Amino acid sequence: MQIPGRLSETTLGDVLGALHRRRVTGLIKMREGVGNGAGRVHGVHLALGEVVAVDTQAPVPALGEILTERGLLDAVAQRKLRHRLAAGAERRVGEILVEEGYVSRDVIAAALRKQLRAKLDALFRVVDATLSFHVACPMPPCPSAPLSPREFLRGRPRARDRAGRPARAPFRGEPRRAATSPPPVERRRSEALSLLGLDDHATLPEVTRAFRQLATRLHPDRHVHAGEAEQRAMAARFAALSAAYHTIIG
Repeated sequence: MQIPGRLSETTLGDVLGALHRRRVTGLIKMREGVGNGAGRVHGVHLALGEVVAVDTQAPVPALGEILTERGLLDAVAQRKLRHRLAAGAERRVGEILVEEGYVSRDVIAAALRKQLRAKLDALFRVVDATLSFHVACPMPPCPSAPLSPREFLRGRPRARDRAGRPARAPFRGEPRRAATSPPPVERRRSEALSLLGLDDHATLPEVTRAFRQLATRLHPDRHVHAGEAEQRAMAARFAALSAAYHTIIG
């Protein structure tokens, strides 16, 4: 199966949707060539069209951060974890926490699933990259359930949504479908949640907490010693986050 060679010719949502409909197993590779992400390589692993793993160099919350944010990892557990990691523990963070009895395997699986969504959200924010698809590749372990189409496609940007641009032509061998898109209000809310690193099921407290954490990190006042270009980028990012937050809370 052939896919467009550049992300600028399509959207990640269109590519994932086409591969899901054909229940494809393999790896999508994305290599950024412009902007601050130039040279970064990302990968989306699919099994029968569902997302099972994402490799990315983009910053995403660590497993410990996710558990701490949800009140599932107290200070004692964090110190114990840091000690084990500093001592050269070869086991994964989740395995250590389960072994120490701080959380259950179900909690770890839920946190890993949230992290997987965050990784995919980061890839949807990539502006342009070269795309390639590989069938013969090793499949990484999948410690949580794969993401369903509802989770990785609903509300995502699609080529047909771009102002003044027609819907993309089907990939080779893909049947034509009538173009549909989510209602504008729902789509705007979904895109705003994605910008905050959240999914469509996020609660209002989660939205507020995510906005405050990101706003604290990106506020222009915290980067007064940065270069002019970086300050402009931070200010633009902060403004986008603020707009996204107010879109969600109405």
